[in-house]
Amino acid sequence: MRLVLAILLCGAVPARAFLFGVPSEKKAVSMLNGMRDSFARGDCASVMDTSSGFLIEKPAANLREEAYGYMGRCYEAGGATDKAISLYKLASGLYPANSLFALRLALIYNKAGFFGNAVPLFLKVLNTRSDDMEANLGLARSYAALGFYSRAKTYYSRAAIFTDFSDAAALREYAFCMLKKRDWNEALYIAGRGAKAEPGSASWSLVEARVMAGKGDYSKAVEAVDKAIDLEPSRRLRLERALYLLLGGLPERAAAAADAELAADKGDPLASEVKGMALYALKRKDEAAVYFKIAAKGGPFTARIADSFLGGKVERPEGSCEK
Repeated sequence: MRLVLAILLCGAVPARAFLFGVPSEKKAVSMLNGMRDSFARGDCASVMDTSSGFLIEKPAANLREEAYGYMGRCYEAGGATDKAISLYKLASGLYPANSLFALRLALIYNKAGFFGNAVPLFLKVLNTRSDDMEANLGLARSYAALGFYSRAKTYYSRAAIFTDFSDAAALREYAFCMLKKRDWNEALYIAGRGAKAEPGSASWSLVEARVMAGKGDYSKAVEAVDKAIDLEPSRRLRLERALYLLLGGLPERAAAAADAELAADKGDPLASEVKGMALYALKRKDEAAVYFKIAAKGGPFTARIADSFLGGKVERPEGSCEK
């Protein structure tokens, strides 16, 4: 008995370990290792099952920091967004130097449409990790959604450079953002890089078509959209082509193109819109009104233009700005 007491007093073996088994810190480390392995396998159920016991052990700060990263991303994967947000806010306060938590929180805000909340978080990440591709792309998306296209351009450009212009989806966003900015040269440049990254996509010819339309060169817009149609035939592209014919002063050809779509669906709002505008340009206003009434039953874009014609407030139609 004296020997046991001497060992405990001298600290050769921690008292808790002698009396109760594995020390809490070692147990926490073992549990964290298990969470790490489970997360690597994509087994979030095991991560979350282990997390409760792990936290009960009151692990050291550095161990909790790593665990919070796994737990937060598993909350996201499981659709528990509110829990992920709460955890990331807590972790950001406890570990301000760890940019992971700010980044994940910003990405959640972007996905939910809270772009203004995401911006300062992305900027915080980029303040210490300026080459972080996710943060650059996320910030570009935030600024684009807020209508700050010049700022978006800066961060889309950085993201493109960091990926060596290989991310076709991001390049597509970049190009269409530049169309909204009316930055024709940049849109064409990105379309060229995009065509190399994704040669079979119609998107890049479509960007070229909209650039030409934006410049008022509708004949070239038709040529470019023809290339897009060859790659990916669709009603939407054919009607966009018809719109360029109309804007280029060829209402008869535009009407014929609209008729081809109306033959398949006589209630098509966009085809009716194009046909109505073509007839109006040909001074056949009564016939045009019939088609405008059909178009007025469509979405906001077609309805707004149709109403302007039906109300006698004639506006020069603009090409579709939808992707």
